[in-house]
Amino acid sequence: MTYALFILLAILTRQSPGTLSPQEGAEKPGRKEPAPFTIGVLRRDGFVSPFAVFDGKRWSSPWPTELGSDARHVKTGIPPEWWGKTGPLSEMVAWVDGANRGTVHITRPVLLRVMCDWRMGLASDYHSQQDPPALSEQPYPKDGLAVSGSQPVEAIEIISADSPEWGPTAAFIKEEFDRAEQEASRVYTDWKNPIPRSIRSSTPVEVEAMYRAPMDEDGWVAYYVEGVKRYPPGPEDQDCGLVASAGGWMFVGPKGKRFVKLHGHVTYCDRRGVTYMLPLGLIKVQGKSYWTFQLSGYGREGYMVVRPTPRGADVIAHYSAAFCPLQ
Repeated sequence: MTYALFILLAILTRQSPGTLSPQEGAEKPGRKEPAPFTIGVLRRDGFVSPFAVFDGKRWSSPWPTELGSDARHVKTGIPPEWWGKTGPLSEMVAWVDGANRGTVHITRPVLLRVMCDWRMGLASDYHSQQDPPALSEQPYPKDGLAVSGSQPVEAIEIISADSPEWGPTAAFIKEEFDRAEQEASRVYTDWKNPIPRSIRSSTPVEVEAMYRAPMDEDGWVAYYVEGVKRYPPGPEDQDCGLVASAGGWMFVGPKGKRFVKLHGHVTYCDRRGVTYMLPLGLIKVQGKSYWTFQLSGYGREGYMVVRPTPRGADVIAHYSAAFCPLQ
């Protein structure tokens, strides 16, 4: 099923509503309703994949995933219901790493091959500052977001390994990582993890990626963290040992408050089935901050709008671009 890619975030979050709750979308008295806008993934080859619409009050994902016979619309035009509240678009703004790279003009609808699936996208006159790779490269590189109207986008900060936050994070997430690894080991019905639990618990966590953005609540910062534990190959592992991978949210607040929620996978060194986050941008609207990002891995690609709070992270909109059988 197309939503299988998002099991990870469904576990990490309190709810995956698809649209904002009435309380979340309600306007406060005297506050002007913001203009509707569409956001899409901006590929390095200039194609745009729309995946969410904010209608002034709520988020939705009207762009279809399963095309079927609707693929004929690549010639006849995009149905109005796909556009949502914004209506048909002739131009959008390119946002790359939180910087406005100018207006891009939408030229025509196109069918895009995303791994094993086909999705409807939009051709544009955007030209990347980097040379586009071959179309066969998957996941295909993304430069950022294309956004309609005047809605700004800020950068989600990429934390480097020499940051003072990097080292302590491995210790902060260790207990939750161990829990996630143990849960991931239990999902198999005909396989038992050959690594004793005592060795797994004593194996250090290696942080591989960290992303950060301030939250709406004073003193709170949201992080998305990815880490691994590596184990030496056994006699029958053909030099490809087990790897425990985990990714998810870490919320850090005032007075030492901290909350971590991870979801784990246990694989061999090829890490098939593991997805990785690519931040696209931070959108602030109605006084709330939303992370937009891609999740991708072997045969999997999807795009998310998520709102972190000190109580967790809510999936507000999600779009499955590809979910292919693992070989």
